[in-house]
Amino acid sequence: MSTVFKIKKAAQIKVGFVFECQDQGPDELVYTYIAKELCKHFEISQENISPLGNKHAVINDSALDVETMFANKCDYVFIMWDRMPKWKHGTGKCDDDKATLTKNLTVAGVNITKVIMCCIDEMLESWLIADGRGVTNYFQGLNHNNPKFDDHKTKAEQTSPKDRLSDYNGRYNEYKDNLGIMKGLGGDYSRAVKWNTSFGDFVEAVNRICPQAV
Repeated sequence: MSTVFKIKKAAQIKVGFVFECQDQGPDELVYTYIAKELCKHFEISQENISPLGNKHAVINDSALDVETMFANKCDYVFIMWDRMPKWKHGTGKCDDDKATLTKNLTVAGVNITKVIMCCIDEMLESWLIADGRGVTNYFQGLNHNNPKFDDHKTKAEQTSPKDRLSDYNGRYNEYKDNLGIMKGLGGDYSRAVKWNTSFGDFVEAVNRICPQAV
């Protein structure tokens, strides 16, 4: 007699995001796209996305937004910011930013265990240029005469990434180009994860909390 095993469908979980960009800015568009691509069980609604406009607000003034997301029944909240450029009173060090943010959230009574802090080194565009395929595929789609964009595997090669993109293409606009560059990777983030560990931390966190079917 054969045994039939039923596979239970994984439950949806609600996830919120806090960003330092403006509404519908590159950080919001890129990271929510990747999160939903990696985890089909994420429910990400606009009411649970807070683009605060600058890093100072993310570090010092995000507690109310996070509390509101948990009141909206979010299971986890990601707080995303770039290490550089540093904010007015910051040191430009991720550990210092996280310590200040943790203190502010704790004072406000936020459940830190459900908050995932992601400080990207040095900025979003740093991991975007790590794997040159995304840049090459996107810009060659706009102009087939564009040369291949090399991989940028080291931290030193990933500094000033916006300038590197401008030098390569002659023009670059993060609002117009970042989502296309990311999509140019075709969903394969393995090299970017390998060559930019801070982006790897984000991907690891998404995979860790993503519900699995049993």
